[in-house]
Amino acid sequence: MYTRNAKGRLLDSGASGILEILPSGDVIKSPWPDLSESDSRRDLTTESEIYKKLGSHPRLLRIIDWSPEDCSLTMEYMPKGNLQAFLLTNNVTVTKTQRLRWVEQAAEGLQLLHSADVLHCDVNPKNFLLDADLGLKIADFGGSSLAGSKPSAYSETRFSVPEKDWRHPPTVQDDLFALGTTIYFMMTCQFPFPELSDEEVEENYRKRKFPDVSKIVCGQLIEQCWTSQIGSAQDVYDSIRSIT
Repeated sequence: MYTRNAKGRLLDSGASGILEILPSGDVIKSPWPDLSESDSRRDLTTESEIYKKLGSHPRLLRIIDWSPEDCSLTMEYMPKGNLQAFLLTNNVTVTKTQRLRWVEQAAEGLQLLHSADVLHCDVNPKNFLLDADLGLKIADFGGSSLAGSKPSAYSETRFSVPEKDWRHPPTVQDDLFALGTTIYFMMTCQFPFPELSDEEVEENYRKRKFPDVSKIVCGQLIEQCWTSQIGSAQDVYDSIRSIT
């Protein structure tokens, strides 16, 4: 057990820290106050360095403050929550236009990271947050790789390239594969092979057997991400821009 020195109302928690809503309405991310505190402080320091390197951008959360003393990061609150939770609740009312806009914004955000020598390493619908106007922002860089550093985050099975060797450094293609699965979720509100176990999904991926996307919006783009036929997040962005 740990004792939380509450700074506000508990919002969420993850590997790199605890999220609370402050009385001001902003969100503060603080390290875990237990045996994992050193890892948590390291991840939060990495996240602050990435935000500093990236600067201000529409696809990023607005950073309000970074406290190196207690390794806490204060940022804007995203009222619509994460993309996964929003879609699971509102899927039937989300338009095709909105989904395509999310794909464009996700690719834009990921390209911003890659252009700054940052690999996210855990691209998934939970790590895209929505503002009041449903604008999408990429988030959670605590486990990311900065300038070749070793990441502490790794993608879940359905977001991982086939036969991924975790001893090797992450690559742009790793993020793009995960982006493909994220786009698949944006369009279908489900993950690949929901009826299968992780082990069965891994076996399908090893055989290069992926869900049929022939009748899905952005199906070709998803397949290109899954089969390493697309070279960059910028290519994904340009592809969507050409049809919207």
